[in-house]
Amino acid sequence: MNFQKKTIVYGFGITGQSIISYLLKKNNKLIVIDNKKLSEDQKSFFKNNNIEYSENENEINDLSIIEQCFVSPGVDLRKSFFQECIKKKIPIRNDTFFLNQIDRKKTKLIGITGTNGKTTFCSLLASILSFNDLKSIAVGNIGIPILNILTTQNKFDYIVVELSSYQIEVLDKMTVFDYGVILNIEPDHLDRYDSFIDYKNAKLKLANHSKTILHDKESAVVNDHANAFPIDPKDFHIEEIKTDFFTFKKQNKIYRIDTPYLKGVHNVKNIMYLLKLLEIMNCNISFEKVRNFFRNQKGIPHRFEYLSIDNNYIFINDSKATNLASTKSALNSLNGKIHLLFGGDLKNQPLDGIENFFNEKLISLNLYGKDAVIIKDYLLNKKIKFDMKCFVSLEAILESIKKIVKKDEIILLSPGCASQDMFMNYQDRGNQFVEVCKKIFKCS
Repeated sequence: MNFQKKTIVYGFGITGQSIISYLLKKNNKLIVIDNKKLSEDQKSFFKNNNIEYSENENEINDLSIIEQCFVSPGVDLRKSFFQECIKKKIPIRNDTFFLNQIDRKKTKLIGITGTNGKTTFCSLLASILSFNDLKSIAVGNIGIPILNILTTQNKFDYIVVELSSYQIEVLDKMTVFDYGVILNIEPDHLDRYDSFIDYKNAKLKLANHSKTILHDKESAVVNDHANAFPIDPKDFHIEEIKTDFFTFKKQNKIYRIDTPYLKGVHNVKNIMYLLKLLEIMNCNISFEKVRNFFRNQKGIPHRFEYLSIDNNYIFINDSKATNLASTKSALNSLNGKIHLLFGGDLKNQPLDGIENFFNEKLISLNLYGKDAVIIKDYLLNKKIKFDMKCFVSLEAILESIKKIVKKDEIILLSPGCASQDMFMNYQDRGNQFVEVCKKIFKCS
């Protein structure tokens, strides 16, 4: 009788569930590890499919029975369990491993990473390609599991994969993207990495898995790559940025792109990166088609998203701003008077210099979450001059803002921190912000 080794799936979120579903069809024997308590339906599913379940990896004493280990994006590979797996040469993989099964003669892969802007960039890239009859989809860290496209009969010209540093860490050596893009690298996830250099190096590894790499010239320097395109935003020659359009100069000609739904300096930068990538890809998409696309393209939920709540004030949901650099970009993109909702879990981000984010545009700084007091104490030591208070909830903040906000002022949720101290994720945080705004400002 042949002994069949088992596969570990570490993490029972959206990605983990897609991996489990796929491996069951391949008759893999599975052990699932997650610290969540199972519902009765989940227990029945595991029992009916002969899946072992553990809330603690240390309960697995015999690694000789393990063939491979699949991890979800947020799992910390510094755990002693994974170090033991590495010692015993047990492959540690994630769902990017299955990209190797795609027919590369028919489909090109594009890998996108960066600290900020990658979700917007991936969504825009897949959408503009599809808009021009090149069937495309954005998957990965953007929220759609990679395995979703392998279990359908759909064929794509391009698959755009949003990659976190965690996913890049365990890319299979056979996984190679036709095009890789590193948008920017700023301090983030310093609760997961021992230093910013370690985090940066994890991002830069995408270049080793890309035939062609487009990268930010300053923050994401790639060395020794045969087909690298360093990008300097100064080379975009932006002439003018207005609320709903911007212009740039190329070969002594001025071009205009209308962006009624994609506001902010950071979105202008995303669009210019996108144009450069399309040029490198030689997609034969005319500038007029680009203009038509952006004229009607909606923004991304929770990413500098303008809300229709009360015409007297401007509401912006930027819950996707999970690090300080992203909040800085949001503030730099606005010209009005701002009431900022800021806070959560800093993830060990250094606060040095954040007082410079908050200039004369800021009317009130409204802090909440796990590290609110740490942020407040730091700023008090810097002798800041604007109104600053700590609150226990978004509702308490918005009740306070309602008493002082004036017509045409901006109410901005751009937390600069992770969300899990108070919310399920950044989407939950953004959704709650929207609902509380509607409730307090009595609009539907």
